[in-house]
Amino acid sequence: MSRGDLYRSEKVALEDFLQNFLETGEDGQAKTKYVAQLQEIANRKRESLVVSLDDLEEYTTEPELVANIEMNTHQYLSLIADAADDVMPAPTDLELSEDVFDIMMEQRMRNQESLETQAAEEGIARHPHNTIPASLKRRYEVLIIPRTHMERMKMRAISSPQIGGLVTFRGIVTQVTDVRPLMTVATYLNDEDGKEYFQEVNGKSFNPIVTMPEATPGANAKMDLQMQIRGSKFVKYQEARIQENPDEVPHGSTPRTMTVQLKGPLARVIKAGDAVTISGIFLPQPLTGKRAVLKSSLLTSTYLHATHVVQSKMSYQEMALNDDQREAIEALTEEGDIYTRLASSIAPEIYGHEDVKKALLLAMVGGTTRALPDGMKLRGDIHACLMGDPGVAKSQLLRYVAYVSPRAVYTSGKGSSGVGLTAAVIKDPTTNEMCLEGGALVMADKGICCIDEFDKMEESDRTAIHEVMEQQTVSIAKAGITTTLNTRTTVLAAANPAFGRYDIRRSPAENINLPAALLSRFDLLWLILDRPSMEADLSLAQHVLSVHREGRAPVRETAVQPLSADMLRAYIAAAKQYSPFVPSALSEYVASVYAELRAEEAAAEVPHTYTTARTLLSILRLSQALARLRFSDEVEQSDVDEALRLMKMSKASLYDEGETDRAPDPVSQIFSRIRVHAERTRRSAYSWADLMDLLGTSFKPDQIKQCLQDYASINVWQLEGGTEDNPGIRLTVS
Repeated sequence: MSRGDLYRSEKVALEDFLQNFLETGEDGQAKTKYVAQLQEIANRKRESLVVSLDDLEEYTTEPELVANIEMNTHQYLSLIADAADDVMPAPTDLELSEDVFDIMMEQRMRNQESLETQAAEEGIARHPHNTIPASLKRRYEVLIIPRTHMERMKMRAISSPQIGGLVTFRGIVTQVTDVRPLMTVATYLNDEDGKEYFQEVNGKSFNPIVTMPEATPGANAKMDLQMQIRGSKFVKYQEARIQENPDEVPHGSTPRTMTVQLKGPLARVIKAGDAVTISGIFLPQPLTGKRAVLKSSLLTSTYLHATHVVQSKMSYQEMALNDDQREAIEALTEEGDIYTRLASSIAPEIYGHEDVKKALLLAMVGGTTRALPDGMKLRGDIHACLMGDPGVAKSQLLRYVAYVSPRAVYTSGKGSSGVGLTAAVIKDPTTNEMCLEGGALVMADKGICCIDEFDKMEESDRTAIHEVMEQQTVSIAKAGITTTLNTRTTVLAAANPAFGRYDIRRSPAENINLPAALLSRFDLLWLILDRPSMEADLSLAQHVLSVHREGRAPVRETAVQPLSADMLRAYIAAAKQYSPFVPSALSEYVASVYAELRAEEAAAEVPHTYTTARTLLSILRLSQALARLRFSDEVEQSDVDEALRLMKMSKASLYDEGETDRAPDPVSQIFSRIRVHAERTRRSAYSWADLMDLLGTSFKPDQIKQCLQDYASINVWQLEGGTEDNPGIRLTVS
């Protein structure tokens, strides 16, 4: 069978597939999937025909059709479009109004008919450029979804055998250009006789037709053609640079990048920082026009013509939870003490650091961003800094947070410059104009930016983070470009003390060695000391040996089982749908707490921290994050108390000189919370419901009941009211 006969038979098979393929809908009824798409295209409600090769493989009887499409995708895109044109239904929307394109096409079709009649009467052949291209008549683009079991290749494994074929690979978007119009069909007008001539454009540049020999035999005159921009066809065009995933880069090699061209409906679907899986046609970059003469070389660049893009990690706002995930989340909330279980699920292979993991969990959840009527914004992102001795797993905690978060950038302080963190001015290879390329903080917009070795950064580079952390923008005034970029990101930093290890003989200010303007921007500053302790060191060694032996976190009978990263991500996505507020009844309580913190700092001989109005906002953000974890739209007093406990723990660690066991048992913690709350509110009695509101988010009911019974036995309070399982208490000394 010749190539032409093969294409004709495959075109018939594609027409049959588009007309008759059935898909079962949500209501259980079988529907013609592609007829519905074509109808929407005819009614101008859709701009793309998306063909799944899984559907074609399931339906077609042509044995080689799917394989031929994967091997010669560029050619078969036109064949699928021709088949779709032949089976395109008539519009059913009677309210469609004529636009400029309809009027021009109607006029062109009348001219084509008259030219065909004239050519038939005179017995001459029509000029090849005088026929309307099929692509000019279309209002849609054909996109192909590869088979699900198609091999996903590594970027550096894509080479010459894949030229012209369909390939799929993963990568990270590092640069995205602006969307510009790309000419696909150029239209020319002959001023003498009013005839239109057409030229299809396949690349980014072409040689315009200025003069053209007449098609009439014996005529030597040249036609002067004028390009008609209004009559030409343009599509949306965008270029992106995709860098291969870090886990696919061989040792000692630098990551490779590939240029990806996005046209039509695929424009604007990705942005810098996205982790994506891209399918497309691997093609050489043709040089046409003057560039072919000036840049003729034996070397040819390549690119990918994208046909399908899938986000490998969707943002929390874009995640759609399925029914199984919703049921699992409901089961988790019914178990109680979800706060502790979620925190223990962060890097379960790392021993201890319970409160540090709780702080990182709240940073991942975040508070609520408030936009005031006058344009001022109060950020909801929670910044945290882990400072401690070497070998206490600071970097591993940051890496796990970057792994769990859908949109995260991990960078190291010594290898990052101010330009690399904010934005750089580069020359756009498409237009040769100066443009901005976002750095790590811009790429982490609406995500998390993890900066390791924060103390190793140059001071001039570190100052670039000041505006990012509070205003959440980056102001740029470079190379004639003056603009402001959004950096709505959570900053998690890890640093070592000034002398490598924390020196208890020196003051905290000397050990921390970070400017006060930067420290005040962190909601939580945590110092992790590595102090020798026989019991703690023995437990740590057993934990580490178990991880090395079994390859996973040890399973303890008494400890809660950690959740998977997918489940943790789904729970945080569900929690972020809530926007809790602080009720007026809590305002006085929070204000008195803030005043106490300021008074304690003023009374201290050597202040260890900087308590400012930012500290008050930090308390509110942490409280909102705790309320989100409860799936509540209102902050409760227990949330404020837990936020204060974390802040005090983070600040107490700055001047903790001898105590290593800073996490007392749950019974002691519950007693301390009740005592502090009673002193502040001057209450003398608590019902079981009051105790659950105060402590229920952090402790299990069995732990609360055990505390009530233990302290009632030594006459600290008396059990009264309620039931035996759910008692209330009355304090002995109010």
